[in-house]
Amino acid sequence: MEEHSATAQPSAPHQLPRAATHFTDRITEVGRLDTAAREDNGLAVVSGQAGVGKSALAVWWAHQTMDQFPDGQLYTDLRGYHSQPPQRPDEALHSFLLALNAPMDNLRGHLDAMSAKFRSLLYGKRVLIIADNARNADQVVPLLPGTPGCCVVVTSRSDLNALEATHGASRVALRPLPQRDAVELFSRVSGQAETRQVTTLISQCGRLPLTVRIAAQQTQTPGDIADLIEDLTDPDNRLTALSSPDEETGMRLVLSWSYNGLTPEKARAFRLLALHAEPDFSVESAAALTGLRTSAALRLLRSLKSDNLLEEISDRRFRFHDLVRDYAEERLLAEESEADRDAAARRELLHYLHRCDRVDRLLAPQRQHVPLDEEEEGVSSAVPDFPDHTSALAWCDAEIVSLGAAVDQAMKRRLHDLAWKIPIALIYYLVVRHHHVYRHGLSATAVQAARLCRNPWAEIWALICLGGAEGEVGRHAEAATHFTAALNLSRRTGDRKWEDIASRNLAWTLRVAGRYEEAYVQQKQALDRHSDDENQRSQAISLNELGTISLALDDPQRAREHLLAALPLSRVANDLLTEAAILHQLGVASVRLQDRAAAADWYEQAVTLRRRADDRPSLADSLVELGRLLIESDYAKARAALTEALRILELLQDPSAETVRGLLDRLP
Repeated sequence: MEEHSATAQPSAPHQLPRAATHFTDRITEVGRLDTAAREDNGLAVVSGQAGVGKSALAVWWAHQTMDQFPDGQLYTDLRGYHSQPPQRPDEALHSFLLALNAPMDNLRGHLDAMSAKFRSLLYGKRVLIIADNARNADQVVPLLPGTPGCCVVVTSRSDLNALEATHGASRVALRPLPQRDAVELFSRVSGQAETRQVTTLISQCGRLPLTVRIAAQQTQTPGDIADLIEDLTDPDNRLTALSSPDEETGMRLVLSWSYNGLTPEKARAFRLLALHAEPDFSVESAAALTGLRTSAALRLLRSLKSDNLLEEISDRRFRFHDLVRDYAEERLLAEESEADRDAAARRELLHYLHRCDRVDRLLAPQRQHVPLDEEEEGVSSAVPDFPDHTSALAWCDAEIVSLGAAVDQAMKRRLHDLAWKIPIALIYYLVVRHHHVYRHGLSATAVQAARLCRNPWAEIWALICLGGAEGEVGRHAEAATHFTAALNLSRRTGDRKWEDIASRNLAWTLRVAGRYEEAYVQQKQALDRHSDDENQRSQAISLNELGTISLALDDPQRAREHLLAALPLSRVANDLLTEAAILHQLGVASVRLQDRAAAADWYEQAVTLRRRADDRPSLADSLVELGRLLIESDYAKARAALTEALRILELLQDPSAETVRGLLDRLP
């Protein structure tokens, strides 16, 4: 009797590595992978920054869905971001073909033939393929099946947009864990309960699964947590603190794998961006730092974003994760000379100076503007003007935090000329926005920088700016001290113009301190000294002050005369803020003179102008006075004015909003 032995059927490959312990559910991302698995051409790219948990998610999800792929699961680490060279596609295919028990028949080294063989073997089967840690689409495309039924999940620090565009890949963008999930992961790994210290530590770790796990492994007691929090408070120590004991999974190491794969141009941009003093920055700042055209800088930024080394937080504005920025700063110090760092920082500071100067010239054309040297003029002439007040103020709103940090950086780098010019060019914006804290801090820095420059003229100007900041918050004695110092210095230097400006500001201080008679005399003297001056803005400001003082002295008729004289001068000077202030005070004077119709007209003109100037706090003042005036004669207009004022005051968190609510309650 003849015996026949059955041919052994090859077993399905099961190459998945061990799933991460204590995996914290990524419900949304898992759902997207589930959706990709149900599609005929299942292909998903899990992308995100180093340490965010891309591989952990892909492998954990693959273990949960093994029963959907009865013909096997294939896994390869493409080493796209690793100390070793990236794996070539033919190497990955060779391992896959061996796992599928395919005869190689001289296929090795022939990528197209290997890829075709691979697709043939997968025909009609349901196999899950995990291509982990890919650097680019070229590594992945040869590994894609050719027919429905299989699913491919790719992980990468790059977005791999080419796979989405040419192969219909679904994108699963992975972000740091939500705070609650990050705390849960820490507690599972460390065995410690959630406390306020734990919450603080998780925030310092950036809520990245990798750094949370490293922190959990290093903290066995509450004392360990306190020590690690102290270590992470120091930016120079964060990357070292977030390293595992064997240095195999430290944050510095995994970031180096991303950095080492950048092109020289991208690597240089990555380094130089660390010079920006705040985590987020505009395309224009990046262009200044790198010395590139804006369009070229934008391409580089979006490429770094695709590599998940930057995040685009809004249109044309980007930021670093704190830990990534720490690494960029390390590379900056290691690879860029001090001269190159100083040159890049100066380029950005010059960019800020000429932008602030453009804002200043738009908001107050006749105001004294900071002088620009030949280098600064060259930068400024290449920049277009802002089209209107709103766009100029919007730019300042977006950049104010960075501007404050940039001035501090200018001081540290001993670029004292820029450290006094930027604050003074920014002062009028700070006045419009009522940014008292920034105004005071920047003015104080400008005084210090001007003194270090040994520039008495700049020091006078900066002292006047500082005095104005003090007076606005009710520190009248301090304001008077600074104005007096400016007055004395201007007299010693023989500068009559700045002597007059200092005198006018001293008179303002007397007025806000309630010393009206003295203020009137001093302001009148200042006006008489520059009555023949071609600077209509200065005259308009003095006349407006005289009108305001006259109202305080209960002389509305004299106030009206001063204000009517000031109005045409402010219009010639094209100073919207001063003109609007005069219009508002004319409304006050008209109310006192019992001319309610004229008062309503003046207030309405002030509202229109303050809306155009985007001066929100002052706009609210004019709307409130208009509403108060009309509350007994025109309910509809009064309600509209008071409602708009209330909305602004609530937005500004101004306590006077309660008064406006009371006025609205009086309306039928």
